[in-house]
Amino acid sequence: FRFLYYLVVVWLVSASDAKNCSEPPSVDNSIFVMHEVEGQALGTYFCLQGYHLVGKKTLSCNAFQDWDTPTPTCHLGHCPDPVLFNGEFNSSGPVNVNDKVTFQCVDHYILKGSSWSQCQENHTWVPPFPICQSEDCGPPENPTHGYFEGHDFNSGSNITFYCEKKYHLVGTQHQQCVNGEWSSALPVCEPAPKTEFEKALLAFQENKNLCQATESFMQRLKESGLILEELKYSLEMKKAELVAKTLL
Repeated sequence: FRFLYYLVVVWLVSASDAKNCSEPPSVDNSIFVMHEVEGQALGTYFCLQGYHLVGKKTLSCNAFQDWDTPTPTCHLGHCPDPVLFNGEFNSSGPVNVNDKVTFQCVDHYILKGSSWSQCQENHTWVPPFPICQSEDCGPPENPTHGYFEGHDFNSGSNITFYCEKKYHLVGTQHQQCVNGEWSSALPVCEPAPKTEFEKALLAFQENKNLCQATESFMQRLKESGLILEELKYSLEMKKAELVAKTLL
């Protein structure tokens, strides 16, 4: 025979307070306990043994003497049914307290988390349910002022990161997809450090005293070991860059 349990109501407030609220919504297989907190009438649902609550546990009686919604329900099983997308577990029916389930993922997915969980007295699972993560990585984000080369993001594939001109890469340039994750943290592109000539030229431009600026400029070039031929080449490159910009 199948027995169906109905709502049992327990009033822990005065009779007058109880009359001020409408009859609580019926929830099968539960006990409803009404109590008062700082003048506010509250009602809490407790599921019978072998059932677990789904929804809001405690309702309040509003100014219109109605209970707020939505109403919870009591589902069969001491704990909620296990859930594992792209995976399998060894439970097929209502769960009882202390029941343990084990998890595994389908092909091409990797288990992240514990391979088992146990139903507790308080209707929760410990440890938490794992997830099944694809063994493929998916395309990474381009670093700011950079990009990557590679079109295959499956497990075992490789990609290479590069930076735009005047930026240099900080981090791992060559990376591989391993167990659904790239082998290292994604790199970043930072401004490339200035050459000694660029530093000397910047100091020259910022100094308003022409004689002092020229003397300081030549001294820095001498200290850096930059010869006149190298200086001439650097200036020609700068000139070419400026011409190219004006033509754009």
